[in-house]
Amino acid sequence: MSKTILVADEVADLLRVDKQRIYELVRTNQIPVIRLGERQYRFSAQAIEDFLHGGGTLKEGVRNDSN
Repeated sequence: MSKTILVADEVADLLRVDKQRIYELVRTNQIPVIRLGERQYRFSAQAIEDFLHGGGTLKEGVRNDSN
């Protein structure tokens, strides 16, 4: 991954799912996310890569940023 911060569309493309599925994963705290206010989300490319290598589950000690 060349970018360090991704938007929901880019994460959806990586996971080959609809963008709405990404938002569902965010709402249920199943994917690592950086929250910018109530409705804006960004994703760390490294955290998404770790998420994928971990089989699609958040690792123990990893939490979603809830600014």
